[in-house]
Amino acid sequence: MSELAAIKQPIHAEFATFERMYAESLQTENGLLSQVYAHLLGTKGKQIRPILALLSAKLCGKITENTHISAMSLELLHTASLIHDDVVDETLQRRGKPSVNGLFGNKIAVLSGDYLLSKVFAYAGNMGDRRLIDAFANLGKSLSEGELLQLQNAHNPQFDEQVYIEVIRKKTAVLFSTCMFTGAVSSTLASAEQIEQLHLFGEYLGICFQIKDDIFDYSDSKEIGKPTANDIREKKITLPLIYAYNHASDEEKAQAKTLLQQNELSANDISFFINLAKEKGGIEYAETVMNSYCEKAKTLLNDFDNEEIKQSLITMLDYVVMRKK
Repeated sequence: MSELAAIKQPIHAEFATFERMYAESLQTENGLLSQVYAHLLGTKGKQIRPILALLSAKLCGKITENTHISAMSLELLHTASLIHDDVVDETLQRRGKPSVNGLFGNKIAVLSGDYLLSKVFAYAGNMGDRRLIDAFANLGKSLSEGELLQLQNAHNPQFDEQVYIEVIRKKTAVLFSTCMFTGAVSSTLASAEQIEQLHLFGEYLGICFQIKDDIFDYSDSKEIGKPTANDIREKKITLPLIYAYNHASDEEKAQAKTLLQQNELSANDISFFINLAKEKGGIEYAETVMNSYCEKAKTLLNDFDNEEIKQSLITMLDYVVMRKK
């Protein structure tokens, strides 16, 4: 049994319901949209986010209709954000296959993502719980803020670890924390303290997930399934490079700043940044920070009673930090 299959085991039946609802949500009478969404269904990822929402609800007691709607809506929103990200980043591949913009062009990709977002907020508005509605509204706002903050830092590079954590908190971790929050709230049985603990668990898990993705950018492994060195090419300053720069010589710092002022980076320029991160211990430092957040997340589960669900969430943490792609 794979790690993801083991993680899903306690919610096997409920996850099957999610998959059915998600596939139904992508049905449309529009022929062009139908082609786009058929492509999405054929290239779906690990679906970690709906898994988290379902596990969070079950950890607190029960999975409800609102849990299923939340899980489906979160996956739709995540899918829409990936479509839009690929347009912004000019990425033509995702998970080893053509991205939506790579296959259908930017205009169709943006409109397809917008259509998914409109469905998300229609679903959220029908859940009847103000906390869930607000969570989705704040999620959309935070995701946009995170992307804008990252773009701002690409134009005005900052080798600041706190700024980096704030970017990934808004850009990535907020989606994981919202999964855990909506799952707990939708169960209707969670206390305010439990909701907050699971919200923070999701945030720490999301930070681990993004740091791992940023480490992948310095890899030449074919297993990853997407182009590497993209962050460097787009002048996104992530943790391995932040640490390396702050431990570099004055000459290396000057060279890094000069290169980042250029409109485009050559293959040699990219090699300079990759080698700098590796030689100065940036990869190892990023792994240390990631593992620290992983351990802090695990302690947040101590007060919960359902050992089977707790083990699934712990396995999820281990899976995120140990994954190969």
